[in-house]
Amino acid sequence: MSRTTWPSKYRWLHEYALTKPDAVADYKDSWDALRYFVHGKMFALLMRNRGATLLNLKCDPYLSLVFRERYSTVLPGWHMNKLHWISLSLMGETPEDVCRELVDISYDLVWQGLPKRIREGVTGKRL
Repeated sequence: MSRTTWPSKYRWLHEYALTKPDAVADYKDSWDALRYFVHGKMFALLMRNRGATLLNLKCDPYLSLVFRERYSTVLPGWHMNKLHWISLSLMGETPEDVCRELVDISYDLVWQGLPKRIREGVTGKRL
């Protein structure tokens, strides 16, 4: 299998996701996907589907509807719970600020789901 790579136009998103406190990435060979975690909980997944490059992100159900209405590149989460996850197609034109906002939302939702003892013990505390 080939290793999933970022389209050059969106490579900055990889670096942006890794700027989040305690964020790490790994490559899952059997999925041919890059996964992004905070304390063992996934907040982003980069993969290919029938030639398209998708970034799956966690999203509030109401906000996912708003983003899907506004941007044709925001789709229901492929191979994920479609109520809580979206797929951002990296084959289209999505404004950079929207991409960053979607990564922020995903990370923050996962962060808030972590146990309080973990959230309070992290360097660069978030409130």
